[in-house]
Amino acid sequence: MMQDSDNPSDNIARTTGESDSSAVSNASAPTPGQPPPKESPRVPPPELDPRRRGFFAKCLSDILAPVAGLIESRMDPVTDIFEGQFAPPSYDDDSSPMMPGLHRSMEPQTILRPPGAKPPGEFESVCSRCGACVEACPVKCIQIDASACVGDGYPYIAPAIAPCVVCDELACMKACPTGALTLVDKLSIRIGLAEVKHETCLRHHGEDCRLCLEACPIGENAIIVSTNSGRVLVKPGGCTGCGMCEQACPTHPTAITVQPPRRMEELPED
Repeated sequence: MMQDSDNPSDNIARTTGESDSSAVSNASAPTPGQPPPKESPRVPPPELDPRRRGFFAKCLSDILAPVAGLIESRMDPVTDIFEGQFAPPSYDDDSSPMMPGLHRSMEPQTILRPPGAKPPGEFESVCSRCGACVEACPVKCIQIDASACVGDGYPYIAPAIAPCVVCDELACMKACPTGALTLVDKLSIRIGLAEVKHETCLRHHGEDCRLCLEACPIGENAIIVSTNSGRVLVKPGGCTGCGMCEQACPTHPTAITVQPPRRMEELPED
């Protein structure tokens, strides 16, 4: 037979512990027939104050700005050295010099055939598109578009981009192996004919511009200033249509442009 402890505090502690454990057990055990208690929803952590985000972004920008400026200052001299040094390749392959295909948005408005070209239709039937004239041209003004978007894939000159200089060698005509370019005298070359838009010309606005005359390789046999009207006049019998005048014209759009050759009766009257 067990006897109670002589120490009253032990009896109190034992009684209290039993009561506490019983209370915890009763509290954790659900009452029969009742659903279990719902858990409280988790509260997401508060978002970062937008003002703090802006503060951090500004700090980061302030830190990186000097670095970006230093990199740009170091790269500028390198860019200046190499800018314009990497022109598009002039050849599509080793055997046929051709210009890479141009996008149609880059297509020049006016294209002309090289010096000594046979009439349209006959030229295309004889030309083999070998690229010999392209290779021979000393100023590389003759091009062939490999995609045939420009000039139908045959040799052409775009005077607004690169005019013919009417070289003394007559190199392209001598290099043609098929006869599509016939060798003619320098003064007999008829690539096209220069036409003047007088309302655009600076002389029409009182300026004594003579740049087109100075650029012409033929000189007064092809282009002059009229002593009566002061206008620039092109002589159809002497103009080779090289495009040097168009290249030299300072107006935009240019006041003088080279157009494909036409019959004398179709020429405009000045």
